Amino acid sequence: MAGKSKPQRRGLRYWLEQVHLWTGLILLLPLVMMGVTGSVLVYAHDLEHLFGQGEPQVTTPGEWRSPAELIEAAQAANSEPGRIPIAVRWPAEPGEPAAVRLSRPGMADERPAMRNAEPAAPGQAQAAIPRVSPFAGSLQILLDPVTAQPIETQQAMTGWVRFFHDLHGHLFIAGGLGRELVGWLGIAMLVLGCTGLVIWWPRNGQWKAAFTIRKGAKGLRLHRDLHGAVGIWSLLLFMLVNFTGVYLAFPQQISAAVNAVFPGRDMRAAMFQARVEPIRGGSRIGLAEGLVLAQEQVPDARFLNAFLPTRPDQALRIGLVRGTPEDGAPGITVLIDPWRAEVIDVFDPKTFSTGEAIIAWQRALHYGTGLGGFYKFLVFVSGVIIPLFAVTGFFMWWIKRRNRQATERAKQEALRQAAE
Repeated sequence: MAGKSKPQRRGLRYWLEQVHLWTGLILLLPLVMMGVTGSVLVYAHDLEHLFGQGEPQVTTPGEWRSPAELIEAAQAANSEPGRIPIAVRWPAEPGEPAAVRLSRPGMADERPAMRNAEPAAPGQAQAAIPRVSPFAGSLQILLDPVTAQPIETQQAMTGWVRFFHDLHGHLFIAGGLGRELVGWLGIAMLVLGCTGLVIWWPRNGQWKAAFTIRKGAKGLRLHRDLHGAVGIWSLLLFMLVNFTGVYLAFPQQISAAVNAVFPGRDMRAAMFQARVEPIRGGSRIGLAEGLVLAQEQVPDARFLNAFLPTRPDQALRIGLVRGTPEDGAPGITVLIDPWRAEVIDVFDPKTFSTGEAIIAWQRALHYGTGLGGFYKFLVFVSGVIIPLFAVTGFFMWWIKRRNRQATERAKQEALRQAAE
């Protein structure tokens, strides 16, 4: 009696293939959605201008009005009481309008978050008030930067751009859960990239073929060549764009990991969570005085934008740029204590450590900004190729499955005939 055959040992490559296969099949539709929506968003503003939906062009010659004057003009143009200015920006380049963002009505009278709230009256429970972004329900007024005349009033992002933005950014799921799910989809793509590299790795003498699509390839061979060749040529970009997407979903965790390797400040916490101590009976300086302090720190830069305090313990945040940098590249941020009229911190790309520079570039690298039109196109392509991976990967699996089933049927038929 013949001995039983030993079970075939399955190595690491086999299990990585299984991870790659089933991750791709199970998450096929969500990953395709992420790729397509991401590609659309890369050129969203360009498409808006093409369809006549973007911001209006401004051609009035002359010097731009000061940020404080633009805020005054926007407040005068606003007919809804209770809105306060929360942000202002100059045009990024000539021909664009300036913009002032006003808060939702009554935000200035809202009670602060729980940790800053005043004690409740005796016998009454203090209500927990959820933290809401100051930009929720805000109103943006576009102005001619030279004349300060209002051009257009816009609610928060609406229309098809908003649809794609919400779908890509948080799957229409509010409260942070949606963004976390998007982050895990990004992690899945990183897993696909890493496992795909191992699966693609050619045997000796097959390196040239691994980078190309073989002439006359059809069926399974065509899908395999397309999947592998496109994957290896786009791997670095694919991994970069998805890593930056994971950062946007999990900024604290990724920042901590980066800082563990490249020590530096916690950029996100230092820049966006800075707090100041209000002076009882004191008064805060205005934006004009704050801008003077900021430009004293960085005299070779010009104003770009400012985010005004909406709570007594918030710092004034002023953004500056040098020359005419690429749109989206990390700029200069100056934090100012408006009660004491002093600079708290300066975030200048010229002085960033390696870790700080890595963190500062994450958003620009993900959105395809800051590095010119060619990089923007590459980011667009990084999303477009995901449906190609999905189609070729699916057909590779389906063709192999069909062939296995055909082989098994033929085997069973042969055994049946031999038994007759």
